[in-house]
Amino acid sequence: MVEYCVYWLENGEPMHEVFSNLAAAEMYSCAIRGKENVEWVEVSEEEAIDLDELKDMFPDDFCGSPWVEIVRLWGIF
Repeated sequence: MVEYCVYWLENGEPMHEVFSNLAAAEMYSCAIRGKENVEWVEVSEEEAIDLDELKDMFPDDFCGSPWVEIVRLWGIF
């Protein structure tokens, strides 16, 4: 699964936002470029981690792991 990440420096602090499609990431990067105190903006295509795929590959590591449930509850994956 591919995701698109927008990285930028704002007031010297590294920031990022993640999008599921390139068009949304590009539009967001344009909006960020228009803000004050933004020094650098980059859009990057990255491979996302699929927890279900990892669970199939390493069933003993994920079986009943509280971290997997926390991640699912937070909606990260």
